[in-house]
Amino acid sequence: MALSKDQYAAFEDIVGTKYISSDPVILDSYSWRSGLLAGMEKFTPRFEAILLPYSTKEVQAIVKLCNKYNLQFKASSTGWGVYNDAPGPGVVRLDLRRMSHILEINEKNMYAVVEPYVIGAQLQAECMKRGFICNQCGAGANCSALPIAAHQGVGHLSQSASYGERNQLALEWVTPDGEVVQFGSLGSLDEWFCGDGPGPSLRGIVRGNVVPLGGLGVYTKAATKIYHWPGPDTFPVEGISPHYAPSKIPPHFMIGFYSFPSLEQLILAVQKIGESEISYELMGFNAAMAASNMATSNEEDIRLFNEFRRMVQGPCFMIIIAGNSKNDFNYKIKVLDLIINETEGKSLEKMVEDPKVAGGCLWRWLRSTGSIRETFRASGTFGGEVGGTDVFPLMAEYINITARAKDDLIKRELVYNDDTSPFTQSFEHGHYGHGELLIRYHPNPETFRALTEEFMAQANDTAINKHFGVPAHVFGDNSHDLYGPNASNYHKWLREIKKTFDPNNTSEGSFYITDK
Repeated sequence: MALSKDQYAAFEDIVGTKYISSDPVILDSYSWRSGLLAGMEKFTPRFEAILLPYSTKEVQAIVKLCNKYNLQFKASSTGWGVYNDAPGPGVVRLDLRRMSHILEINEKNMYAVVEPYVIGAQLQAECMKRGFICNQCGAGANCSALPIAAHQGVGHLSQSASYGERNQLALEWVTPDGEVVQFGSLGSLDEWFCGDGPGPSLRGIVRGNVVPLGGLGVYTKAATKIYHWPGPDTFPVEGISPHYAPSKIPPHFMIGFYSFPSLEQLILAVQKIGESEISYELMGFNAAMAASNMATSNEEDIRLFNEFRRMVQGPCFMIIIAGNSKNDFNYKIKVLDLIINETEGKSLEKMVEDPKVAGGCLWRWLRSTGSIRETFRASGTFGGEVGGTDVFPLMAEYINITARAKDDLIKRELVYNDDTSPFTQSFEHGHYGHGELLIRYHPNPETFRALTEEFMAQANDTAINKHFGVPAHVFGDNSHDLYGPNASNYHKWLREIKKTFDPNNTSEGSFYITDK
């Protein structure tokens, strides 16, 4: 169905002639499917129109018109992944790229207020100038800095700068029926420092461990926590793409990459590092991800990976140490050395012996700019398994078990053979853990069938029957209906939330939950 002339004119009156389009060329550009879980179809159904609102007032007016005309809307910021697609006709797209302002960086109370299209690199750069840093979404510095925009909001800096669920403070929300709701201190004091109360909080309505993925209205402004940054105002980066690197490693900074004889030894090392609170960043990158991050081409990637896989002794992690002073830095290095010796860790010297190479790795992992290299470059597409957020050993074990299913796909030559070492991550110095399994592949019918039917079925069976909790890949009716009966029937409550706040089913919820 196409918008009628009257409908188009009504939307045009809100955003202006320049910021609405139903041109097929424009619509197709929004229907191109990214390489995340890409199948054989490269285009998804077209939206009826693309709208670019500038303000909360314009978003609210668009949402009210959608309710009036019995249309659905899907809002997105930087727009990664299948969650941004229209499942069928009758959906308009709200592209929030014009809402791109950092509204406040409050140094005293350590928070920043952003609109949806402020990206992580933008906010982080401004924070660094002031002696602060923000968590970066692990998908890349090109993703939204809004703490409720990303799927989970976990990132490379989550060891010391937490993640979306924990960093979100006050929030402005346009509900699916067009009401503007201001959370916490914003609603009561017109300030941004707190996301809850007074009294009952709506935080658990708008997100859990993951967000509604466009299925419960539009989040137009939010405050996010920011954290201490002991480094320089700006990095002295040199070179041209893809050879960006700092001219030198800043004082009191160190990056290391270690492998361990077993997952148990790695878990023990992560636990001890968390207890001592010495790491600024701690990510369980395996040899394949390290090679992809360092390489500037697929050919170089393969060469480095073949070198690294012979050097490592088992599961790995990357650690960044950042000292507030010379004494603080030296203390942290001594503690790290003790922990590595106690847990039989082995350094991958090739990464750290050349200051230029080490500096490039330091820069890319602090700024979260290497994620594209690690996921998309090898084959253009990737999938895999995204675990939940729970205690670190539990999440590491879940990913370790699902890796066996990946090994089967490798033996059948359906996916890229980059080994099966799990990618694990510690949050908040060990208070939480997270795990993922990266699978890179070339789209073809058999591979896509094996991934979506066999692999995911095994991952779901493992999570449910071995009690690993609800993974982050659970979205949409079928997944929630599978997991809900095994997790306090949460799917029934989630569906009631959808019905209550979206009585006309206006906020397109195929990747959240529907009111079926």
